[in-house]
Amino acid sequence: MVKSSFFVILLALLLSGCSSSIQTTIAYYQFEQPIVASSRDVSATDAQLRVQTVVLRGALNNRGIAMKIDHNQIHAANYHLWGESPDSMLTVSAQQTLFNALPNWMVIKGLPVITELDQQTFYELEYEIHHFNGDLQGNADISGLWRLYYTHPETGRRLLSLHNFANVTQLDGDGYDPLVATLEKTWQEINLAVAKQIEQTRFK
Repeated sequence: MVKSSFFVILLALLLSGCSSSIQTTIAYYQFEQPIVASSRDVSATDAQLRVQTVVLRGALNNRGIAMKIDHNQIHAANYHLWGESPDSMLTVSAQQTLFNALPNWMVIKGLPVITELDQQTFYELEYEIHHFNGDLQGNADISGLWRLYYTHPETGRRLLSLHNFANVTQLDGDGYDPLVATLEKTWQEINLAVAKQIEQTRFK
């Protein structure tokens, strides 16, 4: 059952191809997550976590906000766009959330292996996103998997754990603003859950 008239109108616009005679202003969106001034010295941390660039499957890494309009069909909006590529936005958000949630870790965005021995021992977090969209039932959907790796100069790189996740959340209202806000909140909740799991599965 369609949640509201907004999604009925949206479907009609999508299927009609958004007639060129309709003058529509392009709206740009981004996560509201504030950047809080903070610092952390490596000598005060127990381990390093490198957050690799989030991988979004297929057309999901599109500036147009994705909507699922059928079981097998995803449409990227023409006039409601992300302010930056979704993979960059999600990676920055993940790093910030994990940095704050893991005070004993040095959480950085992925970097090449450094020659110093103490920098060659680290953990890596990889995200693979299969759903990052809204739907016509009024939900925000972020689903996919994440992998945790551990690299040591003596044993090399090994996979420690793999986890699938599926987070479908009802929107608080109609339109793209509630969709973006719900996607952001859901992504933060996913990363907070990942932080807890990383602490539990940490390689000894």
